Amino acid sequence: MIDVAVRLALRAYPPSFRERYGGELEALVEDTGARPSVVADLLFGALRAWLRPVMPDESVERRRRRMQASVATTWVSWCAALYTLPILHFVLSEEPRPTPDLVRRLLDVAQYAMYGAGLILLVGVLALLAESSRTGNWSAWRPLVALIPTLPTWVIAPLLLAFASIDPLSYWVAAVAVFGPMAFLITAAVTPAVVITRFRPSAKVLRLLALSGVAVAFAVTATGIACVAAMNTADAAQTVTMPILAVTVAASAAALVSSGRGAKAALHREQLQDAV
Repeated sequence: MIDVAVRLALRAYPPSFRERYGGELEALVEDTGARPSVVADLLFGALRAWLRPVMPDESVERRRRRMQASVATTWVSWCAALYTLPILHFVLSEEPRPTPDLVRRLLDVAQYAMYGAGLILLVGVLALLAESSRTGNWSAWRPLVALIPTLPTWVIAPLLLAFASIDPLSYWVAAVAVFGPMAFLITAAVTPAVVITRFRPSAKVLRLLALSGVAVAFAVTATGIACVAAMNTADAAQTVTMPILAVTVAASAAALVSSGRGAKAALHREQLQDAV
């Protein structure tokens, strides 16, 4: 079981990291042995490698990797902000005090901005699909297969919650109803980011994705601003709103910084090399 967890942890690293350090990392694991602490260290290292990707020395390839990392980070940030909006609406609806009009307007602006950003992301997906159709590069989409086992739990979650009171399986049914959709949402956020890092689109498509990420980042930031404003009206549910605030602020900061770097790389005068 530990060996399987180690292999999965090694696979969790970005492709650029595995290409450069994969062999050394596997050798190090063989020397130290497979233990739960080693798996935890590998997963933490994989997260750090995604947040701070390894870039090659060549300027052209370095900018390509930067744009790919920027698009992946922006997508994950958008998903994080999108998932917190319904929770925030629910928390405010349960508040005994009326929600100020300013907060409601900010939430409406954030919601419409996130939907608009979703349309921008959809255009990017269609551009990647067109690129795959032209080049026949469908292997990069394989990580999306991970969505298949978690999707049924999202569909049947309301039905499971309806029967959660049946003993003695009530706790297990409720756990599947809660953690199943959670696993689907996490998978839906992570697997497209993996696809982006595995894909090697043309320079034109890559620039489109990187530049459109700026608009997505501003939509995520709008959600963060609305969440900060809502904190003053959710005193009775701060145990819920504080994690939401942390997630949205972190997502906003990550999206703004990463999209800015990606746009800077996209606007560089030196021409990118298209995939062969």
